[in-house]
Amino acid sequence: MAENREYKKDMTAHTKNHKQVSHKDIEVLAALLVAFPQISKVTYDPEKRGLSISFLCEGPVSETKRHRLKSLYLDAIEVYRQLTDKNMSLVRCYWETIDQFHCFHVERDVASLSTGELNLTVSLIADQVPLVAETAEPFVTDGEFSWSARMLLQEMLERIRELKCQSKLVALREGEKVIVFHK
Repeated sequence: MAENREYKKDMTAHTKNHKQVSHKDIEVLAALLVAFPQISKVTYDPEKRGLSISFLCEGPVSETKRHRLKSLYLDAIEVYRQLTDKNMSLVRCYWETIDQFHCFHVERDVASLSTGELNLTVSLIADQVPLVAETAEPFVTDGEFSWSARMLLQEMLERIRELKCQSKLVALREGEKVIVFHK
């Protein structure tokens, strides 16, 4: 009988940990990938309260172009920060080499991230390097979101700020599907 109680205790702990990731948490990250087909992966880190947004480039990117994009991104975000008077606690970017591909990663805190900044970031990076995009038609065709799309993205960012999960969430593209899992 004592063994049975321990089993129930373990199952309760497992259930509590499992319930920390809700469908709403998953939907928020998946919505980012749907809205921006240029983004290949998004990771939410609850400890940093930050998002890591990854852009997979087609083929290798020269070291000069990688350095130029990194500087251009950081300069653009600094100008954006000054224009919007936002206090950004996490702004970081770096390159990762995966076989013959390069991946550009942007890390941002969710408290100050905005739809305008997301648009700026995606447009800037897509203009500078060829990206692997899984869908033929982007969510935005003329560079501007419609009023309803802007409202949806703003709501999504508000929900990202309110995420309560304790484990990292990762959303990535797998063909035409978006897969979200937690670590």
